Amino acid sequence: MTHRTIGVDLAIRGEHVAQIFEDGRPVGRPLRFRHDPASLESFVSRATAGLGEGDLVQAVMEPTGMSWFPVAHRLADAGVAVARVKGKRVKALRRYLSEHAKTDLADAHVLAAIPGFGGPRLDLVHIPAPRSHALQRLTKQRGRMQDAVADAKRRLLDLVRWASPSLERVLPDLRTRLSLALLQRWLDPGVVLAARPSAIAGFIARHASGNHPHSGPFVDTLVEGLRQAARDARDLHRGHVDFAELQAEIVVEVDIMRAHIKAVSALEQRIGTLYAELQPTDVLRTIPGVGRHLAPVLLGVLHTADRFRSERHIRGFCGLFPRRADSGGAERPGQTITQGGNDRVKRALMLAADTARKIDPDLAEVYWRLMTTKGHHHKQALCAVANRLANRILSVMRSGRPYLLRDRDGRELTVAEAKAIVAEHFTVPENIRASRRANRIQFTA
Repeated sequence: MTHRTIGVDLAIRGEHVAQIFEDGRPVGRPLRFRHDPASLESFVSRATAGLGEGDLVQAVMEPTGMSWFPVAHRLADAGVAVARVKGKRVKALRRYLSEHAKTDLADAHVLAAIPGFGGPRLDLVHIPAPRSHALQRLTKQRGRMQDAVADAKRRLLDLVRWASPSLERVLPDLRTRLSLALLQRWLDPGVVLAARPSAIAGFIARHASGNHPHSGPFVDTLVEGLRQAARDARDLHRGHVDFAELQAEIVVEVDIMRAHIKAVSALEQRIGTLYAELQPTDVLRTIPGVGRHLAPVLLGVLHTADRFRSERHIRGFCGLFPRRADSGGAERPGQTITQGGNDRVKRALMLAADTARKIDPDLAEVYWRLMTTKGHHHKQALCAVANRLANRILSVMRSGRPYLLRDRDGRELTVAEAKAIVAEHFTVPENIRASRRANRIQFTA
């Protein structure tokens, strides 16, 4: 039986380079191919040539941008097991195998050699269904747009706090339509103080929406607040700020923020439609902490329960565990979270865990025990809760049945009853919480 391994060094724009190994030895010349159908077909044909029934063939590559995707699904369709490895592992092995050379061929040799060195088991690439892959991309795009909205809001707040400190207390939340309109029109103290109060009130009435009244005490208070903030800003800066140019700068920032908010709204509709199609039973949202926003993110990253062998496998995929540093029989706690796993799923699980620990008595007990008896701090305990949450997610995805809150005796609970149990039995005292903040674990997502 032949055991064939193919190391594939991917490129973004140039030629990909692959090297075939059989039983640990290179076979033939390197294979060079591009991202076009004919070249890919030729590569796959040569990669699988001469194989008989029962022969094993595996391709190993790095996740270089999205270059891996067409290569991976072409190989997978031909019956080749495809695995991706992190660039750090490739770099570390290259230092050992090819210390003085960094070439495409050298990288292909290193990639092909990785399975022979043991270590962590290589996970096969999961090629998602087209609609599931679309959900993954859309939720990622929504995350970028939401980050852009948050960045624009921070920039606006920075400008307001510098130029007109009193204005922040006067305006409603900066994401509201009314606040954005007021910032675009009424930041310049000279313009505000020169305008009639009735003109400002009329502007507010035209742009008020949601819970903001169009007239009455709310409008009167807001008008007077704007005028007082303008007087404060004028007296503060005494002509040292060109408010006309600052107003123009804020107009641009608000336009950017509105465009991103509109994009997020459109993405929410498309994501909701895709999620309902892919998860018609909506069992993910029955898990405490996994709501309208996080359920599509989790489904878009995890795709299907069939790709995971066990609960341990899904926990490893999510990567929510700290590094270990044990030496000489002594353990060093408080290590940083490993950089393994998908950052978006880690962030989603941590957010969900922070809500779930306040609702689910089982998860609340885990969090409470780690905080009060094990000496862990908030994020360490939250990582443990998130890992148990990953187990629950795998369970409901496999069974298709909703998650039920239960007490220790197995009795089904309502959300209100579950919260009452958590509040009564598993509330971490504030003095313990404060004492744990001294040694915090770092988490980036």
